[in-house]
Amino acid sequence: MSLRTRILLFLFGFALLPLLAAVVINLPLVLDRVELFYRQAFLQNLRADFSDLDTHLASRDEMIRLLAKLPEPGVVLGEQQGDEAGMDLARQKYTEWINRILSDQLDIVDILFLDHDGMARFWLSRSTETRLWEPTMVPPHLPSADSIDVVMQAATPAVLLTPVVVNEDASDLSRAMTLQLLSPLGPGEGKPTYGVVVMTVDIGGLVRRDPGTLWVHDDGRYLSAPGIAPHAKNAFEEFPGLEESFSQRKLFMWEGDDGKTVIWVPLLRTENDRPLWVGRYVQDKPLRDLRDALILRVLAIIFVLVLVIGVFARLVAARLERYGAELFKGIQRVVGKSEAVQFRWRGSPELQQLGENLSMLSQTHAQNLQELQGHTRALEESNRYKSEFLSNVSHELRTPLNSILLLSKLLVKEDQGLNEEQRQQLRVIHEASVDLRGLIDNILDLSRIEAGRLLPNVEETDLHALLEELASLMRPQFAEKGLQLELDIADIAPARIHTDPDKLKQILKNFLSNALKFTMQGKVVLGLAAADEPFAVCLWVRDTGIGIPEEKQKLIFEAFKQADGSTRRRYGGTGLGLSISRELASILCGEIRVESQPGAGAQFSLRLPAECGEMPRPKTMLPEGGNTSAPDTALQQAPVADYSGRKALLVEQDLHVLLKFSKILESWNIRVLAAGDEEEVLETLEDETDIDIVLVGERAMDWRRLSEIVSGNTARPVLVVGLSGDPQVEGADLVLPPETNAHTLNAILQQRFSS
Repeated sequence: MSLRTRILLFLFGFALLPLLAAVVINLPLVLDRVELFYRQAFLQNLRADFSDLDTHLASRDEMIRLLAKLPEPGVVLGEQQGDEAGMDLARQKYTEWINRILSDQLDIVDILFLDHDGMARFWLSRSTETRLWEPTMVPPHLPSADSIDVVMQAATPAVLLTPVVVNEDASDLSRAMTLQLLSPLGPGEGKPTYGVVVMTVDIGGLVRRDPGTLWVHDDGRYLSAPGIAPHAKNAFEEFPGLEESFSQRKLFMWEGDDGKTVIWVPLLRTENDRPLWVGRYVQDKPLRDLRDALILRVLAIIFVLVLVIGVFARLVAARLERYGAELFKGIQRVVGKSEAVQFRWRGSPELQQLGENLSMLSQTHAQNLQELQGHTRALEESNRYKSEFLSNVSHELRTPLNSILLLSKLLVKEDQGLNEEQRQQLRVIHEASVDLRGLIDNILDLSRIEAGRLLPNVEETDLHALLEELASLMRPQFAEKGLQLELDIADIAPARIHTDPDKLKQILKNFLSNALKFTMQGKVVLGLAAADEPFAVCLWVRDTGIGIPEEKQKLIFEAFKQADGSTRRRYGGTGLGLSISRELASILCGEIRVESQPGAGAQFSLRLPAECGEMPRPKTMLPEGGNTSAPDTALQQAPVADYSGRKALLVEQDLHVLLKFSKILESWNIRVLAAGDEEEVLETLEDETDIDIVLVGERAMDWRRLSEIVSGNTARPVLVVGLSGDPQVEGADLVLPPETNAHTLNAILQQRFSS
């Protein structure tokens, strides 16, 4: 993922997420409020439809209070015993009076008088045919005993409203759904309560008013009465989930899957203290239209804001990316070409100050780098003069030294009249001359290597024959010291490789000489085995000598250095053998490793590829007479190769190493990806899963962790090459020093990609 994309996503998310959060939190709340407002408005309309019931009951309240004050109530109740004729006359007059004052009050269907014991003493019912009030043989429906007791205990005029009586078996619709009003007799006359008057009111007109209104019992049964259309199903079956909502006995809105909406209200309370529910279909299309329009409007606003935020974020990201690109290219020019770069940035004062500081820093770095390069060229020149001097002096020393060796050897062998003491002195001269010649040979090799004049003569080499020849040459020296020299050649090891046999012999001879020097007893083994990629063979020498401490294992490869000072005094030697062997191994595109513990012997191994590739150039830090930087030199020394279609991942924080290997790999048409830490590696492998090789610095990240990440995120095996001066570091498939030249790297890639 590019820097511009990351910045764009960050700015886009930073601006858009609060907006989306506000919409997600507030839009449902707004929609709920709108729906609640609509429901309340609909409920108000529903209540308005039934508001005349309250008004009607209020007028009936006054009517029953009037009936409670009728003249001679005691006569109507039959309290005057023995005057039956007077009671009948009073009741007849009362009936006529009721017919006159209640002739047009058709909703009042029954009038009942109860004595102080709650017994029905006199009643009138409206005839369904003549609409006149008449006494009947059967008294009307009596109120509950609790209601009668409450009214009988009243000390002042009052009216009690009983629950609704639903009689679904009634043949007369006027008595199918009624309620009763009770008022005490006596308090209105200034007397104690001695009876109750009961008025029965027909409220069935509510049911008959709107055929679209649903009347449902609390158990789901539809109200069944004369004049009401019957329903085949139960309401709970017709409206799923209705039973659970009824149990809460609160107003609610029912919404079906087919889009139908019904508002349910527990309107009336029946005798068994269970509500009678009223349902009415809600025309919620206006609500849905309003909700859809509101959502559409919000989405349109969000879309416009997204476009505005996207344009703004894109402009900001483009500007930041431009600054980043200028900074990256400027650093490349400063580090790669030692140029002083000017960062002329426009914008805020802080940004301008940052550009000026970076410009000053690049100028200072360029000056320092030029000075360092000048010192480096001077050191290279001085080193070249030293190498030439050593080479010339060594050649001049070899001529008289060879004469001394020849004459001393002849004098010892021929009888020249010398006594035994003189012969012994000649032997000492001869042995010292041999050691001196070895030192001069080593100095000559070292000077050639440093001057870049020691190049390999690559040819096909029979390793079995070379090892046999070397063992035969060295066995007399081991036998003279009482040691065994054995050969250990693995069957699976390659028998032939392309290398320089002379330089290979010199390396192995140095190994054997050190083993002979530092082994007092036991044996020395010269072996050949197969090696892991990118190498093909491993030639090794294992001894049972004094061993090398771990902290000294790097020191012994430096020129004129041994494990400690006592080693040189006790065993002799110049300390040049391993240093020369390491340089020769580098020329042969190989590497040397050592494994040892004090007192447990040591094993030196040389790993070589099957082919070394092109001939290396002289190993110098800067070209003679040139002034280019180290990365450009590395690019000029790189052999010609073409690995088009290959990808490499560089995990390194050192810009010098990063630029060096980037230019080398890019010159071979390899696409190079860079990462500085584990997080960037993970991000890179998310987008690029077809990596072929990974080069990782020692301080960039843990190599074992990198190998796990690479193996888990790539589609094919990847070669992990660690860059470290310590060849013993684990976690990578191959360890190379950061100074590895392009030829060694090319040989590794050739072997990797050819396989």
